[in-house]
Amino acid sequence: MKFEKISEMHFINLDDFDRSQEVKHVYVNENGRFRLINRVWTMDWSLEHKRKVAANLKSDACIAYAVWENEKVIGFVSVMKALIGNRMVLDIIQVDRAFRGRGIGRKLFKLAALEAKNAGAKELYISACCSEETVNFYKAMGAVPTNDPIPEIAEAEPYDIQMTFDLKGRCEIYT
Repeated sequence: MKFEKISEMHFINLDDFDRSQEVKHVYVNENGRFRLINRVWTMDWSLEHKRKVAANLKSDACIAYAVWENEKVIGFVSVMKALIGNRMVLDIIQVDRAFRGRGIGRKLFKLAALEAKNAGAKELYISACCSEETVNFYKAMGAVPTNDPIPEIAEAEPYDIQMTFDLKGRCEIYT
C-alpha cells in the first residue's frame, strides 16, 4: 500500500473504485440535537461521477492524496487550498469498500489535518454525509458538530452534518 500526494503527473482512474455503502441509519438535526433514525438505501457513484471526482483530485484548487495497491487507487482525500476564515475544508475522503476497516481512512484524515495545520488553519471543516458510519468515523477522529456552519456549504448539503476538527493541541494527529 502506497500513500502519495497527487500531482498533475498522476493518472487517477476511479472507474473500478467501489464507493458503495449500505446505509441503515442516518443522523438528523432536530433543533440542534442529533438523533439517529432508520433510513435504508445504498449510496454509490455513477461512472460519470467517478470520472469527475478523479479530475477534481488533480485540481489546482485542492491538495489531495491517494492510496494505491497494485496500481489501483483504493482511497483518497482532498482539502480545499483556500481557507475560509481560519478553516480548511475537507472536500472528500473515500476508501474503496473492499479496503474499509484497515485504518486507511484514519491515515488519510491525518494527512488532511496535517495539510490544514501547515496552511495555518485552526480547524478542519467537514460536511459529513449523515449516515451513521460516516458521522461515527469523524467523531472517532475527534470531530464534533459545529454551531457555526459555513453557510454556502451547509445550504448546498442540507442533510449533511456540519462538523469541525480542532487542529490546536492535536500533536498526536500528525504522527
